[in-house]
Amino acid sequence: MTSQLSHRRPTNLDFFWYGVPYYPEHWSEEDRRDDPQRMAAAGINVVRMAEFAWTRMEPSQGVFDFSLFDQTIDRLAEHGIRTILCTPTATPPRWLTARHPEILRMDNLGRVMSHGSRQHASHMSEIYRTHSVRITRAMAEHYRDHPAVIAWQTDNEFHCHFNEDHNASTQVAFRRWLAERYDQDIRKLNAAWGNEFWSLTYDNFEQVDTPKSHAPGRYNPTHRRDYTQFLSDAVTLFQQEQIQVLRAVNPRWRIFHNGTFSNIDYRGQFTRDLDFLGYDCYPMFHKQGLSRPWIQANKLDKTRGYSGHFIVPEQQSGGGGQSGDGVDESYLHDSPEPGEMRQMAYRSIARGADGLLFFRWRSCRFGVEQYWQGLLDHDNRGRRRYDEASKLGAELKQLGPELLGTTVKIDAAVAGPDFLVHESHRSCTLGLPAPDTVGEWVHRELTQRGVSIGWVHPTDDLAGVKLYIVPHWAWFDPAYVAPLEAWVKAGGTLVIGAWTATRDANNHISDQTPPTCLADLCGVEVDDYSRINNIAERPRQLQFEGMVEPMAANHWAEALKLRAGTKVLATWQSGTFAGKPAATIRPVGKGQVIYIGTWLSESLLATVSPLLMQWSGLSKTWPDSPQGVEVVVREASGRCLWFFFNNTQAPVTFASLPKGERLLDFAADPSTLPAYGVGLIKA
Repeated sequence: MTSQLSHRRPTNLDFFWYGVPYYPEHWSEEDRRDDPQRMAAAGINVVRMAEFAWTRMEPSQGVFDFSLFDQTIDRLAEHGIRTILCTPTATPPRWLTARHPEILRMDNLGRVMSHGSRQHASHMSEIYRTHSVRITRAMAEHYRDHPAVIAWQTDNEFHCHFNEDHNASTQVAFRRWLAERYDQDIRKLNAAWGNEFWSLTYDNFEQVDTPKSHAPGRYNPTHRRDYTQFLSDAVTLFQQEQIQVLRAVNPRWRIFHNGTFSNIDYRGQFTRDLDFLGYDCYPMFHKQGLSRPWIQANKLDKTRGYSGHFIVPEQQSGGGGQSGDGVDESYLHDSPEPGEMRQMAYRSIARGADGLLFFRWRSCRFGVEQYWQGLLDHDNRGRRRYDEASKLGAELKQLGPELLGTTVKIDAAVAGPDFLVHESHRSCTLGLPAPDTVGEWVHRELTQRGVSIGWVHPTDDLAGVKLYIVPHWAWFDPAYVAPLEAWVKAGGTLVIGAWTATRDANNHISDQTPPTCLADLCGVEVDDYSRINNIAERPRQLQFEGMVEPMAANHWAEALKLRAGTKVLATWQSGTFAGKPAATIRPVGKGQVIYIGTWLSESLLATVSPLLMQWSGLSKTWPDSPQGVEVVVREASGRCLWFFFNNTQAPVTFASLPKGERLLDFAADPSTLPAYGVGLIKA
């Protein structure tokens, strides 16, 4: 547990966790008999269990039976395999929901969730929270001194299927939360929400409801933003109550949660209560096959940006799928190509995972996920997925100790992730791409150019970062300005996107000239602005200095007014703002601040990124990496681990490589990687 979150924060594990989620409750004694030996043979040293086994452990209220898990944990321990247990609160037993239907969640249309799936119980229900603490305490006390139980996962994938709640308990909790937030003074809420608009003024907190989908028009944006902050705080409290029990029983246990999903602030108290985050990694959810490596890389980098190094409690091994019932569409992923499963696992490791568990050990024969492939097939035989996992297990026995204590090297960063920035935008989007979406475009563009880029919050450590891009943060905390200015003065290049710092802490438009608190640092003011809705009929073109042809702007245009010492980088060529500055640059100490008065669209980034690299002194992580090769570096004092990924379907050959010991696929051929190959150089 820590109060300091940073993209460089280590997990401090004493060995690299390698394993599988395991569900002994799904299998007969005959199925389970040889599992420990087969796991150990594959190099597995840890399993995760019990996240959906509440009914098995408590078949009726107050009657506990842990015998299946006792036997399983002991058998695994005999083969050197440790256990991660989970609080099973994503799936309450039927006896509980039947006795207390009031604990069921309600969607924004007023429909009560029914028993028969998962995540249907309310985190705001005091009755459910009492039972959550009770089952957590019973499990913790039972396994208090078991030497093979080393860690706990809280619940399972909070907000995965359903990230809102509007039931009666939630209404009470939301009003209580608002009263505390606004010092028991409804006038402060009315002022913060701007309730004079549309005569929305409340007389007391009991009159306030959660924002359901029953309104003929749009909800007040600050009402909406407060509600999502409340949802995050509510699930944080739900988790906190479990963590308090676990830490009181055995403070040596490591505790994490597997995410990451919406309406949770992963840079807030939710994560500070944990030892580290977990990220469930399923690249095959994304149908764009050629983009999967970047999509996976971006999500891993964003997870690291929340709080530092992490583990992957669920790493995709085969095709995943869930059955549909006419309401939710059925799906089944592609299966990874030979070698791709191992490559995806190494990508997770290279980008910050200090533990990895393949989902799942054996393909289930029943239930919604009966087509979700595991390392073993339905016939209990291990084929290519088990073989690839075994190969990786053997490699990690040697590599694991080298990984622990290293951090991921980055030369550029995009600002984020930030919960309030995201929610401020989501509550009032104007149809504009979200900051996180634009951040992903930035990440992809620079990754494809071979640059090592990460996600770093403005309050985090920017040491070693040459280029930092803030993509349209409408709400920008003035406290961020001073550390960013110090970083720029030391030599950094800061890029600020249009629309940044235009709202205040209440999500209202500021009465200061944009970019408000950033105006002095940027040396610029926004004199006028316009939405760009129809590029074909009303094109807005701008031209950067030194470029032969103008280019089209997308989404947004700002006419800029320069302050002393600021220079023009781009000028509007058409439309209302023709002849006025569109982008600027201002030297600050050894660095510079660039303001771009339009949206950082994919087309603009493709054009401007080479210029940004040139101005900031950025270069490819490895200059001779061929097209289609991804390079990631993990480093620590005295050692450097260079990962090379061939993301193509054909072998690639390198003209040069860093000096050092050549491992993994480079051990077989020191200059060539096969399709989906992974090479490692230990320097």
